[in-house]
Parts: sequence; C-alpha cells; structure tokens
Amino acid sequence: MKLSKKKLEQICIFFCIGFVINGIPHILNILENKNNAKLELLEKNFLKKQQEKACKEKIEYSKFFEMGFEETAEKRLISCMKN
Repeated sequence: MKLSKKKLEQICIFFCIGFVINGIPHILNILENKNNAKLELLEKNFLKKQQEKACKEKIEYSKFFEMGFEETAEKRLISCMKN
C-alpha cells in the first residue's frame, strides 16, 4: 500500500489535532488543581492571621510587649496559636 506524500501529511495533521483535543481535559484539570491549591494556601494563611490576631487580643499580647516582656509575649502567643 503506497501513500502519497499529501495523504501522509494529512494523516499526521489529523493525528496531531486528535492528540491536542484529547489533551485539553487533562490540561484543564491540571490548571484547576493548581488554582485550588493556591486558594487553599491563601485560605490557610488568612485563617492563620485571623487566629494570630485573636490570640494577640485574647492574651493581651500588646501589654506584655509594651512593658518590655517580649519573650513572655511571644511564648504566650505561640502557646495560644498551638491551641
């Protein structure tokens, strides 16, 4: 079976088009997973900052810090963040 050069080029082109079309859902899944990972990281950072803010208010972090007890303030903040 002999294939002309033109037919061979058409077969290659259609194969490439099929390959690209088949890859689109996989590429979209990868991009969606990447975006979800970014959102989870942002949410995690936001929640951590909120918890830190709440702990600073709860344990009177600023009072200890202003009185010069920086180490005590940091220790209490860390223990509050662990809970």
